[in-house]
Amino acid sequence: DCTLGTDETFDYDTSLNACYDNNGKDYFFKNVKSIFEADDLTIANFEGTLTDSDAREDKTFAFKAPAEYAQILTSGSVESVNTANNHSHDYGEQSYTDTLTALDNAGITHFGYDDTAVMDIKGIKVGLVGIYELKDHLGREQQLKDNIAKVKADGAELIVVIFHWGNETETVPDTNQMTLGRLAIDEGADLVCGHHPHVLQGIETYKGKNIVYSLGNFCFGGNSSPSDMDTIIFQQTFTIDQNGVKDDNVTNIIPCSISSDSDYNNYQPTPAEGEEATRIMQKIQKRSSWIKDGTVSDSETATESDEEYDENSDAFTDSDDTEDPEA
Repeated sequence: DCTLGTDETFDYDTSLNACYDNNGKDYFFKNVKSIFEADDLTIANFEGTLTDSDAREDKTFAFKAPAEYAQILTSGSVESVNTANNHSHDYGEQSYTDTLTALDNAGITHFGYDDTAVMDIKGIKVGLVGIYELKDHLGREQQLKDNIAKVKADGAELIVVIFHWGNETETVPDTNQMTLGRLAIDEGADLVCGHHPHVLQGIETYKGKNIVYSLGNFCFGGNSSPSDMDTIIFQQTFTIDQNGVKDDNVTNIIPCSISSDSDYNNYQPTPAEGEEATRIMQKIQKRSSWIKDGTVSDSETATESDEEYDENSDAFTDSDDTEDPEA
C-alpha cells in the first residue's frame, strides 16, 4: 500500500505532505530506488487520490495530495500502479478521474476495476489486472474471469493480478482471499499479490504459482506512528519461451521497514538488515506455514495478534466495505 498524501485532519508537521514540502519527490523511494531501477517492472498499490477537489466523502479517513506527487513514483522507478481500492474515490468520482490524469501525465501505467493494462517489457506482453474485493467479496469472481480473459485477448503472455482484499490487521488470509487468489491462477494468472490488511500475511504456492496475500504498507502516508512497520518487496523473475511461462518459480523476498527511522514513520521505505531482516523473514515463513491446502491452520494463529490501529494516532482502520463505487 502506497498512500502518497494525507488526511486533512492529520497533523501537518508529521504528515507525508510535510516530508514532500521539506525534501522533494526524490526523498521517499531513495533507499529502494536502486532495487526498483534494477528490475524490469515495479508495481505498487496506489491508495488515495491526486486531486484539488474539496468534495470529501463522508468517511473516517480520506486521502489526497496534489497531482505533482505522482512524480514520487516516477522518481522512485515505479512504473505501474493498481488503483482499485477503498480510497480511490475519497473525494468523489472527480478525484478518481484526476488521479488517473495525474498518473498518465507522470508516465505511470495504471489499472484497476474494469480497466486493465498490457505493458511491453523486454518484448514480453505483461497483463495487469486489479480487483477491489472489499465491497462484495466473491461477487468479484466474474469480473476477475472477464478481466483475465481481456488481457489474454490483448496478447498478454504473462499475467499479474493485484487484489485489494482481506481484513485490516489480520495476519492470515480469509476464505474469500484464498478462493479468489486460486481462481485467478486457475484462470491464467502467473502471480497474485494483495493489499489492504496493512500487515504482512503469508505466501502460498498454488499450482506452481505464488499468491502473496498481503505485502503490508510501503510508502504509507496513512499513519505517522503505526504499530507494525514491517513490509517486504516481493520479486519474481519469469522466463518465457515458445511454450509460455516456465515453471521455475524464481523468487526473492527483500525484508523492509516502511521507515528509515525505527521510532516513527518518516515515509522512507528502507531494506532491513541483520537481525531485523532475519526477524521479518521468519515472520513471513511462520505466517506462510499457517496456510495449509487452501485452509488456515488455527493452532498457532490465536497466539499472535497485531495491535489495533488507534484512530487518535493517525490510524488507518476504515475498510469502507460499502462505500466505493465501481469505476
